[in-house]
Amino acid sequence: MRAQSRNHSCRIHDNFKIGKLDAVVLENEKLRITVAAGRGADVVEFLHKPDDLDLVWLTPNGMVDGEVNYNYNDPLGAFTDEYPGGWQTIFPNGGAASNYQGADFGQHAEMALLPWDFKILKDTPEEISVEFFVYGRKTPFLVKRTMSLKSNSTTLDMVETIENLSDVEIPTMWGFHFTFGPPFMDDECRVVLPGKPTVMPHASEVFGSSRRLKGNEYFAWPVGVGPDDKPIDFSNIPPRDTPTEMLYMKDLERGEYRVESPNKGLAAVVKWDKTNHPYLWFWQEFGATKGYPWYGRYYNIGLEPFSSLPTTGVVDSVNNGTALIFKGREVKSNKFSFGVEKLK
Repeated sequence: MRAQSRNHSCRIHDNFKIGKLDAVVLENEKLRITVAAGRGADVVEFLHKPDDLDLVWLTPNGMVDGEVNYNYNDPLGAFTDEYPGGWQTIFPNGGAASNYQGADFGQHAEMALLPWDFKILKDTPEEISVEFFVYGRKTPFLVKRTMSLKSNSTTLDMVETIENLSDVEIPTMWGFHFTFGPPFMDDECRVVLPGKPTVMPHASEVFGSSRRLKGNEYFAWPVGVGPDDKPIDFSNIPPRDTPTEMLYMKDLERGEYRVESPNKGLAAVVKWDKTNHPYLWFWQEFGATKGYPWYGRYYNIGLEPFSSLPTTGVVDSVNNGTALIFKGREVKSNKFSFGVEKLK
């Protein structure tokens, strides 16, 4: 089924390419969403039309114009060197390179580095729905993501389903890699979480940068203690050259957060079912990493619902008991959404 030709209300553009990569555009009166099907089904545009504002952050390198290079000798570089920003599905390895059950996984491999197929499920002026899907190469999984948009809505609804196609029990990590940065995010923005989740700092500094926290003590969101013994409110986005930090949140009241931008008058609102994703990763990179891989050019955060932790790969999640276990032939699903709201 090909997309119908329509230039109003809900519509789908399915003959679109970014360089050599297949891409699909979902659009209504308020939003334009571009999905790079040829690379991880990455969401590389989420344009709020009334403000001509793209809520997706892209790296300085942006999208590569060809297929992902799988032959990197560097397990970090396969993901990082061609990282476009945007949003990815991370499965079955979260974070650094890891080896489990005989398979070597690079950074955030493997589904985020594979080309996905797609099919149109619904195509009417009132509502559109597209299913993106991919089969693992190293692992026996089928991943499907259905993305749906209704007329005049400012919320994209999504359902992701993962099926173990083997009879073998397999430990995994499953995350939604949402990132934020300019032009939407600046140092006036706030991260708003319901309740008082417990914040767990990463065990060490990230990429050799100094860090914002004094130590690794857990604390209640949002206030921790800095190296100078002064409080740090992590709900406030700091200015450039603030040290890098990596935090994990647990004991979430519900699967939801807001990134509010007073200067833009908008909030990004992410919601998900926390049954399989009980943790929220909070990656903070504000230009303090002067060497590889960012060279001071990144100013962004990642707020990533995740099944497991930490960002050091699936072996460590197995060892700490947070790995998401897929029994033979098991299917798991999650509903999530990304919306835009006007600030009052």
